[in-house]
Amino acid sequence: MAKVAEVVQLVGELAPGRLAEDWDNVGLQVGDLNQEVENVLLALDFNNEIFTEALDKNCQLIITHHPFIFNGIKSVDAQSESGKLIYGLIKNDISLFSAHTNLDIAEGGLNDYLIRKLDVENISVLKTTSSLNYYKLVTFIPEGSFKNVRDALYAEGAGKYKNYSHSGFYQQGNGNFRPLENSDPYLGQKDSLNQVNEYRFETIVAPENLDKVVKTLLREHPYEEPAWDLYQMENLKNEKGIGRIADLKEEIELQTLIEKIKEVYSIDQLKVVEQKNKIKRIALCSGSGADFIKDAYYQGADLYLTGDIKFHEAQTAEELGLSLIDFGHYGSEKFVRDLLAASLKTKASAKLNKELNFIKSELNTNPWTYK
Repeated sequence: MAKVAEVVQLVGELAPGRLAEDWDNVGLQVGDLNQEVENVLLALDFNNEIFTEALDKNCQLIITHHPFIFNGIKSVDAQSESGKLIYGLIKNDISLFSAHTNLDIAEGGLNDYLIRKLDVENISVLKTTSSLNYYKLVTFIPEGSFKNVRDALYAEGAGKYKNYSHSGFYQQGNGNFRPLENSDPYLGQKDSLNQVNEYRFETIVAPENLDKVVKTLLREHPYEEPAWDLYQMENLKNEKGIGRIADLKEEIELQTLIEKIKEVYSIDQLKVVEQKNKIKRIALCSGSGADFIKDAYYQGADLYLTGDIKFHEAQTAEELGLSLIDFGHYGSEKFVRDLLAASLKTKASAKLNKELNFIKSELNTNPWTYK
């Protein structure tokens, strides 16, 4: 069986914890990273009903979107509701893990998943939360080892930018060096000036891939002391952020779009601020996205789709002339189960040669009912 740590690593590849907002609490909430896991329950929330479901389905790990432990805990009291659940998790050897705003923000995360349910193109970030520079890696590889080292770097994400991968430049040339007394040269003779045929290879590296690319270079390069340079690129940045904005492939009337939104997101009722009748550019933010109404407007959205909109926030959209749809907090985030199941199954089958089942929770944790 797999271990909790291995499953957590798969989640981290999809939604790195460093992307989470400062106020958030993501990661392992309760449990043991060395615990063995066969069945993983995927849920939006964690409560007593989800705990019971995990027991019934013999799950050793629960992955939720909303963190169960959000603020600091001063004590774990078995007489309190939260204390009972923590005791229950520990006594039944069940670990609890959360991927929240990091999953919202991640490329290929929840907001990308949601907006791609509509017929859109030109997807970009609605509100940037972090911006890090790309790097250019330059190294010199002996002719006989060039392909192996280059391909190993590409396999770790070097050369990837937006819709392109395996991007690099190489040129043949001559390198020279003199190995000193205590050296152990891969090529050449000690205490002699040696000249070898080499390739100069350069490629771009995203900031999140830098550590593993450099470690791979040092591991795969045959030289005892490989030469390599790293340059921070001012003209290329990796921007991550909350929400998405995109263009519909065809302009559509608001009422037609409303019916389509109900269909693709499986929602019976929507709250709507009707302003623009023709919709071409649409912004979206899962969960509670009222803070980004003006961002949607300034980026040219005709309509903003989000949840948890209050009365005065709806008035703001109305004053801006921005059409607004509130499809509910649960209405958007319920899809986290589908996203995690599809992504983690794919990653697990590719990287873990172990029996591991991802089970989508069947429970509706929406506290609201509509009469």
